[in-house]
Amino acid sequence: MNIPLEILSLSNTQLTQFAFLLAPIAGIIAIVASLLLMQKINRMDPGSPKAQEIAQAIRVGAYAFLKRQYKTISIITAVIFVLIAIALDVGTAAAFLIGAVASLSAGYIAMDNATKANVRSVAAAKISADKALKTAFYGGATMGFAVVGLSLLGVTALFLIYGGYSAIFDQTLTARAAAQLGRDAASGIVGMGFGASLIALFAQLGGGIFTKAADIGADIVGKVEAGIPEDDPRNPACIADNVGDNVGDSAGRGADLFESAIGENIGGMVIGGLLSYATGNLLFLIFPLVVRALGIFATLIGMPFVQLKPSEMNNPMKALRKGVTVTTIVCAILFGIVSFLFFNTAWYYIFGSLMTGLVASVLIDYITDYYTGRDKKPVKKIAQASQTGSATNIITGIAVGLETVALPIITLVIALIISYVFGQQYALANDLNSFEGGIYGTTLATMGMLAVMGIVLALDGFGPIADNAAGIAEMSGEHSSAETMGTLDAVGNTTKALTKGFALGSALLAAQLLFHTYITEVELQTGVHIAIDISQPVVIIAGFIGAMLPFLFSAQAIDAVGKAATKMVAEVRRQFKEIPGILDGTTKPEYDKAVDISTKAALSGMVVPGVIVVVVPIIVGVLMGPIAVGALVIGCTMTAVPLALFMNTGGGAWDNAKKYIEAGHLGGKNSPAHQSAVVGDTVGDPLKDTAGPSLHVLIKLLSTLSIVFIPLFLNLLKLISG
Repeated sequence: MNIPLEILSLSNTQLTQFAFLLAPIAGIIAIVASLLLMQKINRMDPGSPKAQEIAQAIRVGAYAFLKRQYKTISIITAVIFVLIAIALDVGTAAAFLIGAVASLSAGYIAMDNATKANVRSVAAAKISADKALKTAFYGGATMGFAVVGLSLLGVTALFLIYGGYSAIFDQTLTARAAAQLGRDAASGIVGMGFGASLIALFAQLGGGIFTKAADIGADIVGKVEAGIPEDDPRNPACIADNVGDNVGDSAGRGADLFESAIGENIGGMVIGGLLSYATGNLLFLIFPLVVRALGIFATLIGMPFVQLKPSEMNNPMKALRKGVTVTTIVCAILFGIVSFLFFNTAWYYIFGSLMTGLVASVLIDYITDYYTGRDKKPVKKIAQASQTGSATNIITGIAVGLETVALPIITLVIALIISYVFGQQYALANDLNSFEGGIYGTTLATMGMLAVMGIVLALDGFGPIADNAAGIAEMSGEHSSAETMGTLDAVGNTTKALTKGFALGSALLAAQLLFHTYITEVELQTGVHIAIDISQPVVIIAGFIGAMLPFLFSAQAIDAVGKAATKMVAEVRRQFKEIPGILDGTTKPEYDKAVDISTKAALSGMVVPGVIVVVVPIIVGVLMGPIAVGALVIGCTMTAVPLALFMNTGGGAWDNAKKYIEAGHLGGKNSPAHQSAVVGDTVGDPLKDTAGPSLHVLIKLLSTLSIVFIPLFLNLLKLISG
């Protein structure tokens, strides 16, 4: 095989070392940016004493829940750590623990900043809508930079510790030996992805149960029965509802996308390791890190462009989209530069693969905005159906939700095909294995999509902060701020939906990446080519088990919300009935009891679904072997992706249909159409904020778990067979 001179070899390591160092440098810059934004937010005016009092109650409630949730998660993590150390090895167990702790930290940082930025957004709204939007956006950007920085630094540091340092910086090694060492180091840290995914699942699931139990209780009894706003201080569930925004949409999502960055980054490095070993060129292995570093630089450039002009007040999404647009354009330019510098021969195929993922992220953004935007046709369609009752609202909402599955999947499938072909063409142009080149192309598409994660997370963090700010303004009687934040809150619903679409899109693109990583690791450990043949009974059986898993998981999650919401409704009704003076505003409700109901429900409800996801693939692997586990992962992915799209985007459309009516259309607040829309929103709530966003975590958790436990499956299979 002829290795082109233009491709860097390890006989000239300077460029490879420079490329690798971009990752930790970018990670450090992101963390510094996060700290500076934290400092900026802390220096802002926290507002009136009444607003600060309410914000403090929300912050205390959020911390109390997170403390109890993290205690429960820590116990489960410790048990799994011991099991991995005994069944596999201490190195894998340590990587698992590091990933788990880092994921917990990401969630904590996200929630901490959200509970500071919310009340400051209320104060900023008194100055201008632009100031309020920027304050909420900066709060979200604090989370965004912290997550991308921590994930990139975590992967690079662990890679160096597990042998990557020698692979890159030891010039006494041969090119092939260095590539082998680098590939082994990347495989050795897969446990970090498993740890991050496990924590993200519990964080997202627990936070989702908490927030939706409170939200549904506030809606049903407050809005529908009592005719008061959900954020009215007379509503006993209002504090719990606002706490839920932070523990679900901030802490849960922070841990969620942290695990996305970790798992897909490591998987990309393992795939790149195949080409590195074939060519003796470590650049293929470390290039996924480089791409994510470029995304951080692009986000820093794009952020200042987020500005709200007075003429854009009716559509604040335009201001936020400016930052995304500039970040995307800068990413594209940087992708072209590094592709040309690092892969001179047929570099345009590498650039094409990266651009495929980047373009897919833009298309997913616009598709999601179309289906969830308050002024868009699907949302108006649901709102109009509300005029004839709750049943027609629900029927139309389900139809819209089902329709939302088509365009994103078509977009992502096309992206997979195009990136695979680009990867193949690059491999053929350089006399490499075309199949491995194709898979590497899809890997780069995934990295191209992940490059804009920082700005996407900033948009996501904006959502719960704006939601909280609207609630605080309403409860503190600051009506001018409440009107501004109410408008930004409606945009926040769309930005949260965009992030879910982005996360799910990256999960679909990463499905092939992580699955091929699994097959590669099985083949490396067995020395045998693995083929998953659908004609084998074990493959069909495991495939159906995998296909069933997202439905069983979602049923458990939604049922937990239903049980908790029932208790919340009963509690709010009890307080309205038994405590005189609540509805006329002379007596404060017992907020703490509502918070306690959500807390207990979340902690008890998150355990069973999470344990099911961990136990089922291990049982399948032990009883039927690694091929069956591969079939299980395929089956699960095939049903989880469309199911999550239906729940995430459909639920977002239901929510904004309610807000469309609340903005004064079709009779406005407290009209029959509004009451029907509230019912539809409560149906969509556990779909879009509990089960739906947990499903893409489930996809990647199954993949990383399967990779980590390959030695266990193989050893037990050998023991059973002979």
